[in-house]
Amino acid sequence: MINNKLKYVAFVAFTISIILPSCFNSKQVYYLQDIKDSVYRNLTSASSVIERGDQLYIFVSSLNVESASIFNMPNFLSASTISQSGQTQNNPVVGYLVDESGKIVMNKIGSIQASGLTYKQLKDTLENKLSSYLKDPIVNIRLINFRITVLGEVAHPGTFNAPNTDLNILQGLGLAGDLLITGKRKNVLLFRQTDTAKITYRINLTDKNLINHPAFNLKSGDVLYVEPNRVKINTSSSFLQIWPTIVSAATLLVVLLTTLKK
Repeated sequence: MINNKLKYVAFVAFTISIILPSCFNSKQVYYLQDIKDSVYRNLTSASSVIERGDQLYIFVSSLNVESASIFNMPNFLSASTISQSGQTQNNPVVGYLVDESGKIVMNKIGSIQASGLTYKQLKDTLENKLSSYLKDPIVNIRLINFRITVLGEVAHPGTFNAPNTDLNILQGLGLAGDLLITGKRKNVLLFRQTDTAKITYRINLTDKNLINHPAFNLKSGDVLYVEPNRVKINTSSSFLQIWPTIVSAATLLVVLLTTLKK
């Protein structure tokens, strides 16, 4: 009778040690819950305004290819340089850098205010100025240093160079391999620094209105931090860290007592 009770206690303890860490509401992991088929207004991309520190690929084309080539030289500088030690190093300044005063410097034209303008506004400005040197100039502009950082409970935390500037928060998390099951989906922290302020947002990924959130579209330099949920915190506590040891010891004790009573 005693042996059966000891075996039962050992079985219950073992079962609890397996089940306890995984007890949570599975609905907490679903994104955009209860969203319906709808057409949502087109949100302006957070990265549509040029800021200081941006590196711009500015390609100028014209009927006179040779005359236009001088304006494209910064785009084709080698992306690496050889240091004095003989090692190859990345060169961070490729393209046109928007300096601390918010300006870019272009051959013949000189300094041009870029910070605060949209890409369309800068394009129009450059085409107007270049018309003094080129026939029917066409300007294409692209941001080449768009990057975000994703930290915390994701599969692959790190800093990522985004393939394009129209990147939303779900795509950004996708670059990091998505949230782990231990990530808190209702309280993702987004840190954003602009020319004038440091901004933080708390974002609920399960909210069906997520796509209307002001930080849904990411901006270059954004940092996302996914906090651990209660399950991860509990399993990281000192008690639950030693719980398997306690269960193993209890199981061993039951086996020994059972053997001795035979």
